[in-house]
Amino acid sequence: MVMNVLITIPVYVPNLMDSASKLLDKVTMNRIIHQAIPELDNDIKKVIVYYIDITDEVEIMNFIKEDDSTTVEIELRDLKSILDDVVIGDYAEFHAEEIAGRYAVAIDKFMSDRVLSKIAEFNQKAFLNSSAKKPYKQIEISEEGLELIEFLSLDCTATGGEWHSDSEIQIDKNGYVIVDGNKTKEFWDGYIRSTKKPLRLKIRNICGDETVWEV
Repeated sequence: MVMNVLITIPVYVPNLMDSASKLLDKVTMNRIIHQAIPELDNDIKKVIVYYIDITDEVEIMNFIKEDDSTTVEIELRDLKSILDDVVIGDYAEFHAEEIAGRYAVAIDKFMSDRVLSKIAEFNQKAFLNSSAKKPYKQIEISEEGLELIEFLSLDCTATGGEWHSDSEIQIDKNGYVIVDGNKTKEFWDGYIRSTKKPLRLKIRNICGDETVWEV
């Protein structure tokens, strides 16, 4: 009689919405070894740890080998190879305000995995091509990530179906805002305003991807 044995292999996947957790370093690996693995069932023989970025794969592998606190086999895998064909939607935190009969939506935080990946690729190429005469200067993104946005629009007419751009803001390459088609010499303050109550918010990132949220 042939018996099929089901083998369970736990998998660690970083939080894709948290940029800090995407980097696998010795601190994270130490936490996995000493906190996560001890909580697993005793019959677990292997775990797979996925990462988006890693400080140094050889260093992390040596760190795992030198730690004798567990007999569980730990395999590292690059999550980007799986995500190449997957589109991860942009993430936004925002809140609406009403003051004296006028409305405003404030963007508190914005993250775009696609844009961050493009920036990471650029930074890596810039580093490899750097020299004493041409020093490396990486592109840095703020914690709020608002510089990843190039266009915003509010639909104050419908909650679904065809989009009605009742109010819109475009940020030009110098950081100035174009409000409803009118150029200004003002920098964007993180708000988009309207005379009517906003129902939907559309944000376009600097790679051209657009996402819509209910307000």
